[in-house]
Amino acid sequence: MTGILSTRNQPRRRGTCPGVLAPMEVGDGFLLRVRVPAGALPADHARRIAELGDRYGNGLIDLSHRGNLQVRGVSSEGIGPVTDALRAMGYVADDAASEAVRNVLCSPTAGLDPCGVDVRPVARTLDVRLAEDSVLHRLPPKFGWLVCGGGLGHLADSSTDVRFDALDGGRFQVSLGGTLAQAAPLGLCRAEDVADVASALGRAFLDLRAEQPEPPRRMAGLVAAIGVEPFILRLSTPISPLPPAFAQTKFALSRQADQRSAESGERIKVRGTHLMDIFGGAEPPHPNLLPREEKEISVGKVVAFPFGRLTCATLSALASVCTEIRITPWRALLLVDPTADAEATARARGAILSHTDRRLKLTACSGVRGCDVGTTDTHATALAIAERAGPLLDRVRMVHVSGCAKGCAHPGAADVTLTARDGLYDVAVNAKPGDAPLRAGLSPDDAIACVAGLSVEEFSGA
Repeated sequence: MTGILSTRNQPRRRGTCPGVLAPMEVGDGFLLRVRVPAGALPADHARRIAELGDRYGNGLIDLSHRGNLQVRGVSSEGIGPVTDALRAMGYVADDAASEAVRNVLCSPTAGLDPCGVDVRPVARTLDVRLAEDSVLHRLPPKFGWLVCGGGLGHLADSSTDVRFDALDGGRFQVSLGGTLAQAAPLGLCRAEDVADVASALGRAFLDLRAEQPEPPRRMAGLVAAIGVEPFILRLSTPISPLPPAFAQTKFALSRQADQRSAESGERIKVRGTHLMDIFGGAEPPHPNLLPREEKEISVGKVVAFPFGRLTCATLSALASVCTEIRITPWRALLLVDPTADAEATARARGAILSHTDRRLKLTACSGVRGCDVGTTDTHATALAIAERAGPLLDRVRMVHVSGCAKGCAHPGAADVTLTARDGLYDVAVNAKPGDAPLRAGLSPDDAIACVAGLSVEEFSGA
């Protein structure tokens, strides 16, 4: 078996991202990424996509960390019918280039959370502009945009190239390259100017990167090299300077919440009050931020899945117990207006229904079952770690099982990282895939035992 696995493809950068018009051939067939504007998927569309995945694919759906649906295992003969059906639903652009640039992440609770700003119209307008502006089609494949309305489903910790974070319904903070805390702020723009500012920044990125000896592919790299002033000088749409006392980590909750905080003199804690930190708990969403008459308001039912993988049958079943599905960047779905039996339906389908579930600490790529590079069953390894390494998982943020050194599921560092190599694993701590390991060349069983045996002291000292 090891000899067979060692002949598989070597890790490689494909230099592109999958789409409906640019299906990517992987280990289990073709992968089609469906970009849903503002991440809001009507229930009837979800059912139709599930039908397509069952008929023409292998019956599996992935939720990407960019808030997209990915239909797996589509046959070459099935690409045409799937594309036609998705086009009829409005999810197919004019061509592959205009599709590829539409990497817009939108707050999944927009329009549902009274403590956030409904930024869906802004996100949809930006989506259309990106598809129409042919100059922007030259942007690198992974170049991304983010429109955050704050509140319970904020995107403060999501990293992207260009951020628009709402301060209220009419103003957005514009910043470049990273999470809200990391990104370099430019200033404030009006909601109606977001698309124009985005277009100008995309064009500026293309021009400015071309002047570099080694053109960066992401905004953070270019900002690190030249700063933000060259971007500001190229903006034809004016942006306002940030107020002197503006805190970079501030994001919109609501003017009502700010007013209640000021009137009571009580400091409202925002950090830690996030959809994925509280779902499935006994308390209603952000009870301290809502007035008494709103305390029973719920934005919907969160259903997560190990590694963001679910079956088409599960997607169809979930669509039958809600009116709309919001696709989150956290490998979870938000069911809007769920029926009384929505939780039972999700539980029967193996969904994760509580933020305390240890499987949420695990990240894994498709591995040998879905990638022509993978040599191990990464999902099976990760689930075994969930069963055997509970005490460790309770103390860390993430354990990453990577099918190769490329680290598609999580290119950055994790508390514990297992990197597969010819059917074996290297185990490292506080490391990225491919970094120097603590233990090398372990069988899957031995790697699981190694992770389970890590003490907190050993881990902390690494």
